[in-house]
Amino acid sequence: MPQQTVLRHTHLSNGHLTNGHIPNGHAGHNGQAVHNGHVNHNGHANHNGHAGHNGHAGHNGHAFSNTNGHIQQNGHTHYIQNGHAKSNGHIGPNINGRAWLNGHATKPEDKQSTISRYCTTERQRNNSYQAIRRNCREKGILFEDSDFPASSKSLYHHKKVSLQPIIWMRPHEICQRPKFISENTNDTQRFQVEAGELGDQWLLAAIASLALTPKFLERVIPLDQGFENSHSYCGVFRFRFWHFGEWREVIVDDKLPTHKGRLVYLHSTNSIEFWAALLEKAYAKYYGSYECLTQGSTTRVLQDLTGGIVQSFGLNHQDRFLTFQVLNSAVPRSSLLIATISQEKDNKRQLRLRNGLITQHAYNVTGLARVRGAAGETPLVRLRNPWARGEWTGAWSERSWEWDGLSNRDKELLSVRVTNDGEFWMSFEDFSRHFTQLDLVHIGPDDWIMESALHSKQPWRAVLARRRWRTGYNAGGGPNYIETTAMNPQFHVQIPRTSSNKCHVVVSITQFYETNVVDVKKKKPLFAIGFAVYEVPHSMQRLTPHFVGEQKPLDVTNHSIAREVVTFFTLPPGDYIIVPQTNVPNQDGKFLLRIFTDEQSNIWEVNEDNMLIRNISTEFLEENTSITPEGKSVLSKFLMKYPPEIDASQLQKILRTHWKNYLSEKPSLELCKGLIMLRDFNISGRLNMLDVPVLLHMLQFWRLAFQKFERNHNSGKTSSYNLRALLWEAGCTVSNKVLECLVLRFAKNRILTTENYIMALVRLHLAHERYHNIDTKMKGNPLTLEELILMTIYS
Repeated sequence: MPQQTVLRHTHLSNGHLTNGHIPNGHAGHNGQAVHNGHVNHNGHANHNGHAGHNGHAGHNGHAFSNTNGHIQQNGHTHYIQNGHAKSNGHIGPNINGRAWLNGHATKPEDKQSTISRYCTTERQRNNSYQAIRRNCREKGILFEDSDFPASSKSLYHHKKVSLQPIIWMRPHEICQRPKFISENTNDTQRFQVEAGELGDQWLLAAIASLALTPKFLERVIPLDQGFENSHSYCGVFRFRFWHFGEWREVIVDDKLPTHKGRLVYLHSTNSIEFWAALLEKAYAKYYGSYECLTQGSTTRVLQDLTGGIVQSFGLNHQDRFLTFQVLNSAVPRSSLLIATISQEKDNKRQLRLRNGLITQHAYNVTGLARVRGAAGETPLVRLRNPWARGEWTGAWSERSWEWDGLSNRDKELLSVRVTNDGEFWMSFEDFSRHFTQLDLVHIGPDDWIMESALHSKQPWRAVLARRRWRTGYNAGGGPNYIETTAMNPQFHVQIPRTSSNKCHVVVSITQFYETNVVDVKKKKPLFAIGFAVYEVPHSMQRLTPHFVGEQKPLDVTNHSIAREVVTFFTLPPGDYIIVPQTNVPNQDGKFLLRIFTDEQSNIWEVNEDNMLIRNISTEFLEENTSITPEGKSVLSKFLMKYPPEIDASQLQKILRTHWKNYLSEKPSLELCKGLIMLRDFNISGRLNMLDVPVLLHMLQFWRLAFQKFERNHNSGKTSSYNLRALLWEAGCTVSNKVLECLVLRFAKNRILTTENYIMALVRLHLAHERYHNIDTKMKGNPLTLEELILMTIYS
């Protein structure tokens, strides 16, 4: 028999992974970016120097490196509370937040990074679990959950269950000494679960796959609860599931559906353990009923239980070279790989195949190797069945002729790598032939720190941004909508040159989704979402309609109606802009952007400072612009007709007489009041007639800027998506948050009129003037410029 030789154990990625678009993945976020893969004992990433990005902080939203868990700004480290950066680009109602530095409140700068540290937040509740326990103990009763009652309503909404009658029983009615989780059992035995007649196969497979990372399950299943007096048992249990960046607590009673005294849904193999049955009940409540769980998938459950970014590959029609590249790239990194064999839709029961594998069961991919023999190289895949049964009996199993053909040294080398029960080797060809689905769960740095089982893997660096698409402001649609797609939120990724000259990147866009909505008509529909990746020059600050019209994106995901769209690919050193988007414009919704990289990279949201680049009135006065003879004649007529100081109604009469030279329509009284405020330094409600030429000069300048974007000549209307460019033409820039508020305040049905445009400029100029006055008079200004602008806009 020919000798085989182990060639190498491929734990290094050596190929580009492109076009790996997985529309049905799910995502979470838990983590803290780690610098160079080293972690301090206190759980924080090592920080070696400042991560600020040189040269772009002035105009692009303050660059920072995602190699640590802190935001860099102007040489200072700002710790981010609750996963949010207080910034002038973050969309959110709280404008009075404060940045924190080493635990002490500091005055936030006008412009801070708009991307948060990558960490999971736990939703703050009124501690209802403890309140329920206290109430039950005081009254001496067992908890009964009125929100998820022990009735058919909790079992199904449409299709009646096949087993009847269903009797709801508490664990102490099913057995004498129930346990939540039995002691004196190892992790493999602890998480052995059976589906029962009606249990959720997806949840079963996910639990099996997470048996190798017990800390993840312990977060979902708090261990400080049970049926003993030491746990103050009162019939209430709690579990946690990840939802759109938060860990939500779900509280249930312990009444479980049974038939003839047996649990009919998911349950532990150990008949006195009830954590699995209670977990499934909480999960059913999370989605509305047990019936709703049948519409799920392993991918969805993995997201809910881990908060990781989850991709799902169908292997039946997947290119095998791409599949191997996915394995080769993911195995050495902080990503879980779960392979399953799916049966026909009508058959959801587990079956043991002749080759030893079990259908509807999760196998963890734990390693790769290559052997060299007479027939050439053979790539091998190492898998593990978490429950130590259902091992492969085909080629390269321990009793196969291929295994016997190895030298003793090579057998020993491969056997050393198979360190756990239930672990085995099989060829990549057999893996691709027999397994039908591969799920990747990319784990964030904080979870990598928490779970020691992952410490042999390279951690991801990670950043997160919570944003929203808003009609008329930044809901610009896909690349086909040239005029508006560049209005979408933009995130700049800069990959510096390293020894590897390539960077593995995972990009995830998750839209907000609802879980417990029984009435389908009331459920908010999901949009077709995706993102485009543009390679840009190093000096480019923001994508423009002209650029996206001339340059095709480097990559565009398939826009999919799904919770999340994920892509796993490699990028060479350079500058890129990622544009999250809906397929068509004007679809309002929240989204979560997560970017994982395995190399040092700088990532920031494209943003601008709040600045007045040109103050037209000051220029007019400083340049000592002489009034033309015609202008003097007009001014003298005004002085003869009106008093030296005029009010808003008198200014309105003046402008109505000459409105065609300065406006698209006759001015309203409100506009005239705003114009007077620009020059009314004494707050008298009046304007000196000598200031009228200054106002007319400003109006003329703003009118010429507006004309460049008018829909039709002299229509006086333009799209609100043009407001950023209009403000630039008028000599000012605003942050993303201020621009959004301007659109909300002054646009109507995505239309901006000339008068509202001028009103917006008036408010901006007033805010800048007020801030300058406050800053001059007070040593410690409690407000940022952005906060004052927002207050002025909404006043």
